[in-house]
Amino acid sequence: MYAPTFGQSASDEQILKVRTELVNVDALARNKETGRIISNLSKDDFTIFEDGVKQNISHFSQARLPLSIILLVDRAGCINAFNDQIRAATVNAFSQLMAEDEVAIMTFSSKVSLTQPFTRDHQLITDKIMAVERQHRSEQHYFNAGMYEAATYMSKAANPIGRRAIIVLTSLEASIDFSKISEKEALHAVLESGAVVSGVLVKTVGGHIEQGIRGKPTSLLRHIGLRSGSLKMFVEETGGELVSAAPESMNETIIRMVNQIAESYSLAYLPTNSTRDGKRRRIRVLLSPEVEKREGKTVLITRRSYIVPKDIN
Repeated sequence: MYAPTFGQSASDEQILKVRTELVNVDALARNKETGRIISNLSKDDFTIFEDGVKQNISHFSQARLPLSIILLVDRAGCINAFNDQIRAATVNAFSQLMAEDEVAIMTFSSKVSLTQPFTRDHQLITDKIMAVERQHRSEQHYFNAGMYEAATYMSKAANPIGRRAIIVLTSLEASIDFSKISEKEALHAVLESGAVVSGVLVKTVGGHIEQGIRGKPTSLLRHIGLRSGSLKMFVEETGGELVSAAPESMNETIIRMVNQIAESYSLAYLPTNSTRDGKRRRIRVLLSPEVEKREGKTVLITRRSYIVPKDIN
């Protein structure tokens, strides 16, 4: 199978490193106005195109797959994106994971650290969350390095057919980034990992000010070819979710984020183009018009592309 290194739902464009001939494309459908997840769809409600060519959907289910989650915590800047209240909320949210789910914890600022390798031990996860290093106020938000290291570490995930996600807790959606890893390198690593990136922005007055000081120049930097890092870009490219949440609402925010990852539809097809050329293939997933007639205006969250591995001669 070209099965992805995991089977993850995504909303925008996502390149997926595949292992076998079957291509897995996970999708989350929800009502546009209410945000309600639509859970009564059938295989016939979906159509998949690869590079404009219609594909035959050979597998379909909404079964919950094991999760491999990397919690990536921003430890830079003036705003503490992981204070005691947020740590407690994260502990509570992760305590509701299934026995087969696994969590790893990483931190980033001007450096990236693996705080806890993948584990299914809930007590260990709790202990490591509470022991995450202090904030480094004088350091920078190196999103690119953080994303690159998290994506690279995702290969250690123990769930071969599970869903993979990087959940980022930060105060910024973008920042100046002079790390050794370029945005292009980081994005390639993330897309190859098969992980969806979702982010939670700590909603405070200080965070809004810091974003204005540190984050706004990124569009200018990118325009003139200098280094920058954008969490928003990673989220959009992998089809994740970027939300703002006050510390007191962090618990339900993270729970909802994890549940959405777990509640995706799993679609799979054998691509009509069997050439193993290492190139990017565009994917487009459509819902039948009957879905909106029944459910109202619907948002479909799914990946938009993947990479076919090259044959090794």
